[in-house]
Amino acid sequence: MNKEPETYEELIRYKRCVDLTIHYDLSKEELDKIYNYLATYPKAIIIGNDNSLTLNANVEPKIQPEVIMTKCIDGSIDGVKVTNDSFKIIPHYVPSSSSGYSGGSSSNNNNNNNNNNNNNNNR
Repeated sequence: MNKEPETYEELIRYKRCVDLTIHYDLSKEELDKIYNYLATYPKAIIIGNDNSLTLNANVEPKIQPEVIMTKCIDGSIDGVKVTNDSFKIIPHYVPSSSSGYSGGSSSNNNNNNNNNNNNNNNR
């Protein structure tokens, strides 16, 4: 991102790269690499998790994905998905221990018995 954006497309790409810095610890060189990757490969997809960003060109013939080792600095997310068309946050999911699910339900058995009884009564 050595130059000022001149088109709307460049401005959006620039903003998405800046938005990455809210969630990941990235150097200027790494941001430049991501920006240039998205500029070079219009169908590219950047997938982030807690310790890396994977740059996938998403073209044929296949180009080997590049990985930038980095740290996610936003504990409220599990990752990101960035393309030239979108910037999606994958929120952090914490399973609830109070879901009430006990592995099975006796009410299902009652419903099945009622259905069986109704079927027998109709004969």
